[in-house]
Amino acid sequence: MRAILPFLFLAVIPAARAGETITVSGTEYRNAEWTEVSREGLIYKTEESAYVTLPWSGATPAQISGARAKKPVAFDNALYDAHYVKGTVFQVKPDGVIIQVEIPDEHKDVGYKDGAKILENGLVIVKDLPTSIPQGEGVPIEIVAHKRGTFTFDLAIAVKEIPLLTVAKPLWAIEQEWKNQQGQAMHARLIAVKESKGMFEKGGKRFIYDLTQLDADGQKRAAEVAEKLAGFPIP
Repeated sequence: MRAILPFLFLAVIPAARAGETITVSGTEYRNAEWTEVSREGLIYKTEESAYVTLPWSGATPAQISGARAKKPVAFDNALYDAHYVKGTVFQVKPDGVIIQVEIPDEHKDVGYKDGAKILENGLVIVKDLPTSIPQGEGVPIEIVAHKRGTFTFDLAIAVKEIPLLTVAKPLWAIEQEWKNQQGQAMHARLIAVKESKGMFEKGGKRFIYDLTQLDADGQKRAAEVAEKLAGFPIP
């Protein structure tokens, strides 16, 4: 008599979603997946495919360091209010390159790409676009730039105010000259402020300096930088 061998059926178990439990504005989200960095905090995608921002004040050091390790450039983009621009060259003018921004809908839900705020449909002008980037009309373009104000664009049939962008970082984001009350100068970048102490960086090395020792102009600029750095994690 032939033996009948039983068939074993293996159930297919879906892989568990690797996420975290976070709390935003009193609401708990389980299995939330970290997605992006914004100026306000870490952006997570929930189980319902919605996006929520965990404020920096509510993020743990491990969450911040983990995100920074994966997307270091995103933290600079977020801190310095960078904008993500994708579209085509609309017109080249002596004042800069005018770009027709066209962002796919799937990118708009998150609102940020690599820490840079996504600019949606419309016209923008970039005044210092590197010549290494093709600039002929209709050429596709994708850059990260910083808003400097607005530009009055004459469309021949109408005048329109459009965002004015620059590839260069804002002055407070780079090394600049600081003088003490005795007139002695140093060139460094102010990266963190706590009460009257400032953390400066020069050539990759960091040091603490008493901001009250700066001259009047330096103290004023330090206060302005401190306002921009407020709430953002120390790099």
